[in-house]
Amino acid sequence: QESYPEMWAITQNNLATIYINRLRSNPGENIENSIRACEAALEVYTQEDFPGKWAAIQNNLANAYSNRIRGDRAENLEQSIKYYRAALGVRSRQDFPEDWAMTQNNLAATYEEIDRIDEAIECSQAALTIRTPQLLPLNCLTTARNLGNLAFKQGNWQLTIDSYDLAIQAVETSRGWANEENRQELIRDAIYVYENAIQACINHGQIGKAIEYSERARSRQLVDFMATNDLDRDSEVPAQVKIYQAEYESLQHQIYQQQRTETTAANCQLTTRNSRAMLQVSAKIGELEAQKQTVWLKIRSIDPQFAEQQQVTPIDLPTIQQLITTDTTAILSFYTTDNDTQIFIITRDNEPLIHTCQGEGFARLQQWLRIQWAMPYMFRQLKSQIDKNPELQEFAQANEIDSELLEIGWIDRIQPTLAQLSQRLQLDRLIDKLPNITELIIIPHLYLHQIPFAALPINPLLGGVPKGRGGFRGELLGDKFTIRLIPSCQILQYCKDRSTITTPQYGTVENADGTLPGAGFEGQQLANLFQIDSDYRLQGRKQATVAAFHALIDRSTKPITTLHLANHAHSRLDNPLESAVKLADGNITLQSLMKTRYQHLREIFLSCCETNFGTTGITDDLLTISTGFLCAGASTVIGTLWAVDDLATALFSTFYYQHRHANYSRDIALKMAQNRLRNLTGADFKRDYAKDLRANFQAYGKANKRDRADLKAEFNRGEIDKAKFDRDSGDLTNAYTKALDAAGRLDDYSQQDQPFNHPYFWAGFVCQGLG
Repeated sequence: QESYPEMWAITQNNLATIYINRLRSNPGENIENSIRACEAALEVYTQEDFPGKWAAIQNNLANAYSNRIRGDRAENLEQSIKYYRAALGVRSRQDFPEDWAMTQNNLAATYEEIDRIDEAIECSQAALTIRTPQLLPLNCLTTARNLGNLAFKQGNWQLTIDSYDLAIQAVETSRGWANEENRQELIRDAIYVYENAIQACINHGQIGKAIEYSERARSRQLVDFMATNDLDRDSEVPAQVKIYQAEYESLQHQIYQQQRTETTAANCQLTTRNSRAMLQVSAKIGELEAQKQTVWLKIRSIDPQFAEQQQVTPIDLPTIQQLITTDTTAILSFYTTDNDTQIFIITRDNEPLIHTCQGEGFARLQQWLRIQWAMPYMFRQLKSQIDKNPELQEFAQANEIDSELLEIGWIDRIQPTLAQLSQRLQLDRLIDKLPNITELIIIPHLYLHQIPFAALPINPLLGGVPKGRGGFRGELLGDKFTIRLIPSCQILQYCKDRSTITTPQYGTVENADGTLPGAGFEGQQLANLFQIDSDYRLQGRKQATVAAFHALIDRSTKPITTLHLANHAHSRLDNPLESAVKLADGNITLQSLMKTRYQHLREIFLSCCETNFGTTGITDDLLTISTGFLCAGASTVIGTLWAVDDLATALFSTFYYQHRHANYSRDIALKMAQNRLRNLTGADFKRDYAKDLRANFQAYGKANKRDRADLKAEFNRGEIDKAKFDRDSGDLTNAYTKALDAAGRLDDYSQQDQPFNHPYFWAGFVCQGLG
């Protein structure tokens, strides 16, 4: 201290910082040591000689006293306030703007703890004059979130909304500067801010604003992918837009560099800091942000779609209402908070309404769906594999998959669970709020994405819940309405903005691995209806390769606009990006779809298992094969919520395309196909389809035998190894056995009253995107 007083003092302050963060030893003693080190540093750093450093140590002392374990809590907090106020005597807004804002933020927290609410609000609002979303987004998020929480507790809904709005702006500004992993993390960490903002808007009667916040909270990863993929078209970008784009990216880089300058300076411990220079840095960031927005508006004036690639504009209520094209269509947007599930009802011309399922919050509704619906299905799919795969064992443990709890078959759970869900959602009361509505665009939330809404009974108490494999008695939601799904309104807008099909060109990819006997039947039915040339059909192991698939999709002359995929697919809940459609020699993964842009493809029927099945996580991003094709350019995807039955799928797709051929829209064709399949009598099945299906199974048997012979020849020539030979030959043999079994069941189906009436056969098919 005598020889190097300043170095001694700064070391004391550093020691104080280390003690306050120390993990070992007694926490109370660590804080006391931190306080003693700060007091020692003040022997050198006096207010007269070192005002800036003195103020910094006052702030550190305040932090220590606010966390102090020893002594009287009330007295410690009063000491903390005293030190914060002392720091503010030097840290003025003009000379030390960021330090001043930090101290105001800390002081607000202390005032809140001793219930001096007005002063806490005043300090937080003061801090937010410096901690803005544009200049200091992460700091803004902290302060605005805390202020919003405080106002929420007080029931001051307008202040709550205003504060959370700043916090949300800060999150979205930070996402624009972050990499993909950090972008998702930012949303996860701030998701309850969106939820509280939604609830505050509802409490304040601002339903439209609540809808806008719900849109900003969901499916952000998918929105980012779609915004980027839709504009992966360098040859079409106007020259002037490219110039503006370069300017935009340059400004963004400059902002990033300025942010790094601020962060570096903020992390320095008691070094000499030119506060006016730092104020200039903050002002510079604001100036750069303003310039960037000006450039973005120029891009938007020339090419609105390309502008979305640079900066996604949150969708507002009037834009959402413009997506609704008829007076008989309504959007039902679901959102579950901690306490309730809200269903927002949006129509084209009227003020939005809200249907509140009270008490059906995250724990009661979403976790109930997880246990009653998602877990039994996952167990059904994984049961045969868990014992052999360590990764799946780990996944099962992480998701608390209890084999004893889940022994009840998932199919037998479908109707009882849907009946209970209908009651929880008060579906009959919801429908009373939908007079003159015939079409629903449903935006599910979290585990509701896995639910077949068309199969929800409107009044299960009256209709009764059937036992066994029979169907519901009574009216279902799909009887009353045409239904389509979409992850968010923003994604629906992207689908609508894509070019429409004028003259459809059909293509099919059928039975790529040779193990689906029904796929050839439906492919032939489709080819007969639309006169599809053989070179637009990829059939079996020899044709339906990955390279042939891409060549088919990328045709430049008479490009395919409508694709039918009748193959195996699987959803990887443990690693969603590895979910895939299986082709003869490889897979089309979700990860590859996220990086692909199909310029002409607009309508896809995924006649495969689990193509719209997935978990969403807290950010509500439905990462499935179906949404992957939406990202890749499709406007409409018909997908599946579970592993569907091969025979029922062949019939369903045939019915669907018959109605499409008769010029019905996609969602209406889907509804008509569902009704036709569930009401198909055994007698009609025998008369109209059993003979053709039997012939198809016989032809499949011959093809299967050839495939096994070809596989053996490939192995003998050394083209495939023994592991692949054993695996593929085993699959073909099992498929042949299943085909024989399916052929044997044709007579059983013919003798039943309505063999496909159970929702398992028909309700798993859903329409995503445009109708």
